[in-house]
Amino acid sequence: MDIQTLIKAKYVGELDSSMAYSTIGFQTIAVLVGGIVLWRVSNMVHQRKLNQRAQKPHFKTRFSEHWKNR
Repeated sequence: MDIQTLIKAKYVGELDSSMAYSTIGFQTIAVLVGGIVLWRVSNMVHQRKLNQRAQKPHFKTRFSEHWKNR
């Protein structure tokens, strides 16, 4: 394509790509927010597992209590 055809197409409205840019922007924001939500949920589940594991009496022995307080 030559430059005159591109200029003519721009002013006629055939090269309007604002919709494509806005779609990419919305998708980027959705991926970012979704990633943050998944990260927070994963962190919450991990903390819950750690809290449940720490409360089990199986790990509370005389040796382990002494070893942890060093």
